[in-house]
Parts: sequence; C-alpha cells; structure tokens
Amino acid sequence: MSNNTRTKIWVGVGASVLLGTSAASWAEAPADYTQGPDSLMLAYADHGGEGGEGAEGGEAGHHHEGGEGGEGGEAGHHQEGGEGGEGGEAGHHQEGGEGGEGGEGGEGSAAADPFAVFAYLNASAGGEGGEGGEGGEGGEGGEGGEGGEAGHAIDASNPGVYYTNLAMMKGHLAVARELYQAGEQTAAQPHFGHPLQEHYEPLEPAFETRGVAPFEDTLQALADQAREGGEWGEHAGAYQAALAAIDTAMQDVDGELREDVAFQGRVQLALLRQAVHEYEEAVDDGQFVNVPEYQDGRGFMLTAKAQLEQQAELFQASDEAAYEELMAAYDEAMAAWPSAEAPEAPVMSYGELSSSTFKLESLLGRY
Repeated sequence: MSNNTRTKIWVGVGASVLLGTSAASWAEAPADYTQGPDSLMLAYADHGGEGGEGAEGGEAGHHHEGGEGGEGGEAGHHQEGGEGGEGGEAGHHQEGGEGGEGGEGGEGSAAADPFAVFAYLNASAGGEGGEGGEGGEGGEGGEGGEGGEAGHAIDASNPGVYYTNLAMMKGHLAVARELYQAGEQTAAQPHFGHPLQEHYEPLEPAFETRGVAPFEDTLQALADQAREGGEWGEHAGAYQAALAAIDTAMQDVDGELREDVAFQGRVQLALLRQAVHEYEEAVDDGQFVNVPEYQDGRGFMLTAKAQLEQQAELFQASDEAAYEELMAAYDEAMAAWPSAEAPEAPVMSYGELSSSTFKLESLLGRY
C-alpha cells in the first residue's frame, strides 16, 4: 500500500503524540504521519466514517473522523465526536462523542492514521476491551474547542494506542543500542532520548489512571549515562532497567486483551506502518535525506518482529501456516534496513518497500 499526497509537519522537542480516534478500516492504506528527529506527529486526512462537522480553513487542513469531511484550517485539526470547532494553527483536539459530517480536506491530505486499527477499543466505544463502532457514541462529544498552537491530545484510555506507544519506546531504544554498540555513539544519543521526548509525556495520564509507577527517571538515567560514552557494558544495566519499566507498563493492559491474537496483530500493523513511513521520509530520489528516520524505522520493525516472536505460540495456535509466512515476510521487508547504520544508498525505494510490506499487512489481516 502506498501513501497519498503527503503533508510534512515538524514540531519541536517534547511535543506530544497526536493519535486519532477514527474508526477507519483495519486494512486501510497507511497514514501519512511525519516524525522529525525529536518529535512525532501524525498528519491526517479526510476519509470515511462518521465524523464531526469540521473546522473551516485553508491549505494543509485536515478533519479527522471520517465522513464527508469539513474544510480544514491551516495545519488545523479538530478531532471530536460532536459538532466540531475551529482548529487553530497546528492545533489538535481529540475526544470521543457522536460523529456528524466530516469535511473536505485541504491540500496535502493523507490516508488513515495507523492507530485507527484500535478504534474499537476507544473509551467512547466501551473502554478497554469494549466493543466500538464508527464514531462511537459516548466520550466527551459536544461542541469542540479551538486547538492551540502545536497543541496535541492523546486518547491514552485506548489500550491499543497505549500499548503500541510503549512498544515504540522499545523500538527507539533497540536502534539506539545497536548504534552505540557499532561505535556510533553520537548517532545513538537522540534515539536514547526519544522515548521521553516523543512518548512519555502524552502517556502520563494513562500511567496515572492505571496506577503505573512513574519511570521517567529510569529513562532519563539511561539517556544521561549513554551521553557519558564508554563501553556499552557500563550502560547495560540502565538499558535493561528501562526495558523492564516499559514492559511493566505494557503488562498493565488487560491480560485477556494481550492474549488476543487480533490485538497483537494490530500492534504489529501500527508499528509496521510507522516504520514504512519513517523510511519514506528518510529516502528521496534514490538517496538518504534523513538517516535518523531510517534508523527509527528499523527500530520499529525490529520491535514488531520481536512482538511476533514473543507471541509465537499465540499466532501458531491461530494459524501456523500464516505465522511461518509472517516470519519470512518480515525478513523480506527487513532487507530495506540492513543495519542500524544506513548503507551508502537505499536498498529499496519507498515503492518497493511498500510492495514488500503489503504482504505483511495481508498476513496480519488473517488474524
């Protein structure tokens, strides 16, 4: 699958992750969402479902909640079930509620966001493990406010969004460790910081609600230690402590849901779509233009494959033949990321990678 026309939006260090609550199809085309070296941002398009009556405005406007679409404001996104307000500059508002009519997108519309596969778990559709629908009733709905500049909200109550963002933390750390061990300590530093800068803060409300012990200091300790240099063995303890803290937070998701093969498949799909988009942003005209994004993509792919391997019995019990095909498909797609250090020239074009990962998406869709 390939992305439609892209809108690149860059935001500063520490910006929160904007995650949509659209009930887009699980098998839809991947989103256009852009991650800069220090922040993650999703750029949405106008597409199906029952969205709210959206904000008006000019180019680069997006109204995300499906439907027939409202006219977007300048980089303005309004995401709320009820009658939508006006999105401010790079403003995002995201809540549940009933949907109305969506809107026509401005220029630069993208496809569905990768986290739409978890819409059935939205709090507005029944809470954790609850059943959902498109533009599910409930939530805070109502008339939407105006999003402030670079303001973002995350539906941290959605266990799929919560779980996958924690998995993304592990992806950043995985590639950071690879780079450090390969002697690329300078290149590794930003990746050690990304779990905090891109994911921790927007997940804090969920940590508080779930009673998960804060682990910001644990992540920061690893980033601080890595900046000191030295042999990797000196930092291995801090690395394992960070992974253990992330795993503990992931375990807070209901066990029945974590043992659901469809849920685990969706987690991999969201990671896969993020990785493919990272590659798209990293490569242009047959050369690398943003190596850190190539590296982030590798980290997300490594984590997605690791999730499959950790859940091997679950997937094999559901469809053993599909599991073996999935493992082979991962190996085929991973050829685009031969190492943490980018090769002199891309091994695959974005189009070739999209074709390769289409098989992965199809296989994950079996579960």
